[in-house]
Amino acid sequence: MAQGAPKPKASKDPEFKRPQSKHRTSRPVPNPWLGFGHDDHPAMRGATYLMKAEEIQAMPRRGKNANNQEPLGFAKGSGLRIVGTGHSWMRPGYGTLPHIARAAGLEQRMRLNTRGGEAGGARMMWELENGILSSKGKPFPVCMAAITTGQWDVMMWGGYTNDRPEYYFGWIDFCLKHNPKMEFYRFNGWPQWANGFGEGDREPRIENYRVFATQRNRPVTTKLMAEIEKRYPGKVHVLPTNEAMLLALELYFQGKLPGIKGLNRKVDGKSPSIWSDGGHLGKGMNWLEGYVFYATLYKKSPELIKARPPEKVLAGELDKVFRKIAWQAVVNYPLSGVTDKNGNGIGDEIE
Repeated sequence: MAQGAPKPKASKDPEFKRPQSKHRTSRPVPNPWLGFGHDDHPAMRGATYLMKAEEIQAMPRRGKNANNQEPLGFAKGSGLRIVGTGHSWMRPGYGTLPHIARAAGLEQRMRLNTRGGEAGGARMMWELENGILSSKGKPFPVCMAAITTGQWDVMMWGGYTNDRPEYYFGWIDFCLKHNPKMEFYRFNGWPQWANGFGEGDREPRIENYRVFATQRNRPVTTKLMAEIEKRYPGKVHVLPTNEAMLLALELYFQGKLPGIKGLNRKVDGKSPSIWSDGGHLGKGMNWLEGYVFYATLYKKSPELIKARPPEKVLAGELDKVFRKIAWQAVVNYPLSGVTDKNGNGIGDEIE
């Protein structure tokens, strides 16, 4: 193990069992899924997306995990106007992104509707906001009501295991109907602590994280995003959280991730750690996710932002590393929609 982190206690047990990752099993979904392309099906009766804009805007939309401040739309300002859904792996970045944008001098607007686990994925959030299928008769159109104003630039989603392209088609069609210039961004997950254990391993190894990160990426690049790209060329991009996390892990195993004391706080008792519980991000790692979001959305390196978080929130040395690897992950990932050929920290797409 690197950076002084002790070996997991379980490795001393002769009956040691290889850790298994959690939270990645998706519920069975019928094929075809009725949430897209089945407007006339009885199950779609009363769906939000079939209503008029004024009807949607008049619907109730209150909840503890919903960002429901009025107004529903905003005039174009210096920053992006973002609607987003997601789960607990998205919330850390959603929490830090506004601070990062503000530090960059941008007036950013966000409207979020999130739930835990698979319930926060694109499919189940579409069902929730529409009041269909798993949320039959209980519409909660936090994002959809806002989208109908035509005053939004971006939509973000938290992906989930076994996602199908059609889980995103309804969202995209609805957004483009009201906001023709809108762009879309899907979260790309990351390895979990347990993914570091190969067959026979009694402690995590960076080689295993590399293998998992590559395999994790393959379904996104070769199937899901390819199908979405066919339907909406150049409109949908990937937030390379998986790639940024692998870069952080590489540095950790080299002893070059300043201040990060362990991999999994729940196992080694060290804090700050990469993960708090083996899946969710540890203390301070929320800034890395936020920087990935910022770099992808604004097509600029976080390294160009002069202001930084307070030292007690994120140590300056670690903040510097996070900004650097976030930009590296974004510009080196083909599906991010961002390149920086001259290395000046400004995406070629906006120069």
